[in-house]
Amino acid sequence: MILIPTVLSKKMSDAERTSLMENLAFHSPLSLRDCCEGLRRTLDLPEFFFDCENETEWGLVEVDGLEYNVSRPYKKGTLQSWNNSTPPDCNFGMILIFYRDHDHAGDHEWAEEHVVLPVSQAIADALDTPVHYHQTWFGVGNTVNRNQTVNPR
Repeated sequence: MILIPTVLSKKMSDAERTSLMENLAFHSPLSLRDCCEGLRRTLDLPEFFFDCENETEWGLVEVDGLEYNVSRPYKKGTLQSWNNSTPPDCNFGMILIFYRDHDHAGDHEWAEEHVVLPVSQAIADALDTPVHYHQTWFGVGNTVNRNQTVNPR
């Protein structure tokens, strides 16, 4: 008989932990690893974890209840097929995932002002490319499309 520890059986999945997701997109000729390394230095983040599957490769890191999830699909147009609010020229998608244990979980206004726009500006400046803030996910069936572009200074 195999016993499953209570801690493991009660652990919430990432989907259950998710409070809010903010979607950004941009274009860069960099590889995923080079892009994430630049973002790590620019945003003072820990090392990214990398993985891949048949349509995309991604890097992610979680800090204090906020996940930075960067995806670079292999084929042009994939991001747009996944989410039609993604601008056509973008080959990188970044989702800022606020988990329920984040100090400002569910507070979109705080997230936009203190995380989304500053992170967008830092990426735009570091990569010298416009960053598109194109969607907010509040829960299943509850998304709001955005149409905001942050340009490099």
